[in-house]
Amino acid sequence: MARHFRTIAPQYRELRELDTHAIRRVSFELEQITEQTNRLAVLDVGAGTGRYAEAVAYELCERTDLCYRGVAYDAIPEMLRSGPTHHDAKDTGSLDRAIGFAEFLPFAAQSFSAVLSFNAVHHFDLRTFLAEAARVVRPEGRLILYTRTPEQNESTIWGQFFPHFAERETRLYTRSTLDAALGAINDFASIELCEMQWTIRTSLSRLLEQARNGGYSTFRFYSADEFEESLGIFEDRVKVTYDDPTTITAQNDHVLVLATRR
Repeated sequence: MARHFRTIAPQYRELRELDTHAIRRVSFELEQITEQTNRLAVLDVGAGTGRYAEAVAYELCERTDLCYRGVAYDAIPEMLRSGPTHHDAKDTGSLDRAIGFAEFLPFAAQSFSAVLSFNAVHHFDLRTFLAEAARVVRPEGRLILYTRTPEQNESTIWGQFFPHFAERETRLYTRSTLDAALGAINDFASIELCEMQWTIRTSLSRLLEQARNGGYSTFRFYSADEFEESLGIFEDRVKVTYDDPTTITAQNDHVLVLATRR
């Protein structure tokens, strides 16, 4: 997987869309932390190129006058280096980048108002990451995870039409696993798992581009021959299902996990 993300790092931003609904919801949740202070320190773990970290920072700085400090944190240096090389303080506040693993956060205890993770928690050892997140979040701070369950993955256009896509993606956590892991930490209260519906508008050519360029790491579980055969089947299935393959509407739903540090 490290090799995969190093390879696709230069084009990753072009291969994946941002869920703007999730960005607005997360920004709203972060605003609630700031009722007693105008300062907000946020750590985005598994940030990749930092695109969600930047989008959340931009949304907050557009709507509020918060003193914002963000850190995009990822294990793959090439991903972090593929983000913008500078940030306009007016647009994104202070947004830094740091390299490291989700299971070992090199930050002082209670140093962040919130810990976020977008589409990355399935790459982590869940219990270890949650314990570290609890350590670095301040009391009354938030843990916010945006992820997809196996059931949601099965309902995507990939899960429905790309052969064995859902079966081969075994890393995703179920709702019950997420809930149980958070409950076992004992440091989080008010745990809530919210369905986040996301309707995407795409095209067959865009989908084929995403697949061929490794837009999802799940494709690494196929041999080269298997992938080519499966991609052909996927293309045929999509053409049969959609009258106009240039205009495709599909669901890409996720779960938003919200927890408050005791």
